Amino acid sequence: MKKLLGIFFLLSISPLLWGQSGVALLKQAKRQPDPQQQIKLLTKAVEKSPKLADAYHYRGDAYRALGKHKAALDDYTRTINLRPKEPFRYYARALLYEDMQRWQAALTDLNTAISLKPSYKKFYLERARVQLRLGKFEAAVSDYEKGRSTLPKNASVLEMMPAYIGAYRYDKALTLLDSSADADTSAGHYWRGRVYLGRNELDEAVSAFSKSINRDDSFAPAYRYRANAYKDMGELEASLADYTVLLSLQPEAIFYNRRGLIYEELGQYDRAEEDYTHAIELNSKWAIPYNNRGFVRMHLKEWNAAQKDLETAISLEPSVPTPYINLAGVYWLGKKDRKQAYANLDKALKRNFKDVESLYQEDKKGWMFKGLNQTAQFRALLYK
Repeated sequence: MKKLLGIFFLLSISPLLWGQSGVALLKQAKRQPDPQQQIKLLTKAVEKSPKLADAYHYRGDAYRALGKHKAALDDYTRTINLRPKEPFRYYARALLYEDMQRWQAALTDLNTAISLKPSYKKFYLERARVQLRLGKFEAAVSDYEKGRSTLPKNASVLEMMPAYIGAYRYDKALTLLDSSADADTSAGHYWRGRVYLGRNELDEAVSAFSKSINRDDSFAPAYRYRANAYKDMGELEASLADYTVLLSLQPEAIFYNRRGLIYEELGQYDRAEEDYTHAIELNSKWAIPYNNRGFVRMHLKEWNAAQKDLETAISLEPSVPTPYINLAGVYWLGKKDRKQAYANLDKALKRNFKDVESLYQEDKKGWMFKGLNQTAQFRALLYK
């Protein structure tokens, strides 16, 4: 019975829709909060009026709200073709391109929007965000300066910090932070620490990150960058402690790999091996932890396991020279296979390995080639 009533309702309303003009259907769709229903109404609207640009635009908005990017892109492009001189058409498509992480396409549309309406500050703000994604920090700073007045007051300074730091505008960044309502928050002190770290003022950076953590002991980025500062200061145990807290908050492959590097510097190869293994378990397609685990397995004299790891690193990133150097070390130290050692050294050199002097230095990579690096053949290979 309910099904019959539903069919009767659809049959009764359908003639009403067909009797309405495209403009009337568009107005009805604007009042409808459900994107699915909007799409149905707007589809009828464009069938009635194929050149009704706003109907395509609003249907694009509805598709975007549902995450249907391809359909949204088609509709925004139609409305641009119908109204090529209207800047907000390009702005809408640029926002969609951002959703799709197509940053260059977004930038192109925002450039067009600004050329059509250069006085509209919100366009500059959005372009600043895209420039930041593209690593164009100076351009992002310039656009933030033009569009920052359209940001929420308390958010404006903090959002701009990556652009100023990326552009090395450290003094300006500190001035902005000093005037910010968020200066004494966890995020405010964190960004101050990032400025000091950029200026290599490590003590000041540690102090700022510590204030950030004191205000919010679950603020993961502060631990991450304080760990970096401690490492640069040579305070490896303090860096290790911060990475351990960070991993309790964000157990990600990159942070296991970084803590592994600290354990490696401390000579704790078993623990380094465990961290690299965790990193590999979380991201099995990332070459770096395979290379790093292969390297520490050399220290542990696990030659076959080291060889397997380094060969995996090479298969994942065949253009990177370091795993070839380490594999050459495995062949020489673990197997006394001079031929394979030279073959892999040659592959590393062909992949632009530059630091050949490190292969003679005991505290660098020279320990892997002890004896071999005193031969004329070794020197001839490196300097041919």
